[in-house]
Amino acid sequence: MAHNYHVIVYTDECDVPCRSPMLPSCSGMWRCAGAGRAGAGARCAGAGRALPAALGLLAALLLLAARRDSRVVLTSELYEAGHSRPHAECCPARGAALRLLVLVTSAPGHAAAREAVRLSWGHAALRRDIGFAFVLGSLHTRDEAKADAIRAEDELYGDIIIGNSRDSYSNLTLKTLSMLEWVHTYCPKVPRLLKTDDDMFINIPRLLKFIDARKYETRTIWGHVSEQVSPQRTMWSKYYVSPRQYPSSQFPDHTNGPAYLMTTDVVGELIKAAGQEPYLRLEDVFVTGVLASKLKIKRQHAAEFLLSAEADNEKVSYHPCTVQKCIAIHMVRNHEQFHLWRKVLDGTTKCEDT
Repeated sequence: MAHNYHVIVYTDECDVPCRSPMLPSCSGMWRCAGAGRAGAGARCAGAGRALPAALGLLAALLLLAARRDSRVVLTSELYEAGHSRPHAECCPARGAALRLLVLVTSAPGHAAAREAVRLSWGHAALRRDIGFAFVLGSLHTRDEAKADAIRAEDELYGDIIIGNSRDSYSNLTLKTLSMLEWVHTYCPKVPRLLKTDDDMFINIPRLLKFIDARKYETRTIWGHVSEQVSPQRTMWSKYYVSPRQYPSSQFPDHTNGPAYLMTTDVVGELIKAAGQEPYLRLEDVFVTGVLASKLKIKRQHAAEFLLSAEADNEKVSYHPCTVQKCIAIHMVRNHEQFHLWRKVLDGTTKCEDT
């Protein structure tokens, strides 16, 4: 008889997979101890304490057993609809007067990243024709201090939408579905939605030009399209997908998750179709690949979406014209947001085709 195991250790950071010599990849089911983003040497911990080696080995074995028995679960069995902090005011008149809605997925511990976005390209929220907010999932009841901090931050800025599905690295798909549900419920009249992450730099002026040039397009998702990608079958990979969860040898073409733009005429269809599909943790593959393919939604590659991280700080030294021609740049550290934003605002450099 097959057994299903689910191993979760709650600690101070709830959004990134941790690594240790014993657990090469915890696939997002574990949380790394300590504040901030954990690196390659992070320790797996329970409630902020070092995990004993024996327990770590047991957890690894349970994780392996769980993956060997990767049960197919419908998304509707996991998704919790609704929002505890909906902030409908982030979309005035249900989006009728907006050109664009920008929703940024974030994690509870990413207050510094959210602040960097607000103080740089997030200034777009001051425009009357752009809606802007961050999207988080619900916190575990043990995270009282973090919940208090988020409440205080939200009372100050009023821009944090909190869905009812649990916030974790393995629930990114649920967070995106929560975002789509919010758009469908509170902002159905906005014509365009940009889904992005809090480590992305977004060139809002360039994005608006991109939108204006395609204002009559329907049923389309734009971004950095990946083609002919095979599922990762190595169990230790954080991108592991079992043959039972996705039997095909190739994913549908999909836009990479850190940033993509969509026409909102497909939002309701995506939400409806999601519930009847087997759950995949890879939100970009699931939403813009599996669902979009099933619904015959166009996915169009846009070279302006740069989703490859450059080595070290090379991207900060990009020439202003290079930055001004981009819509999205991935894996931007907090202080880099300001460097890139200044390059967008640079009025002294003459650039062609910007």
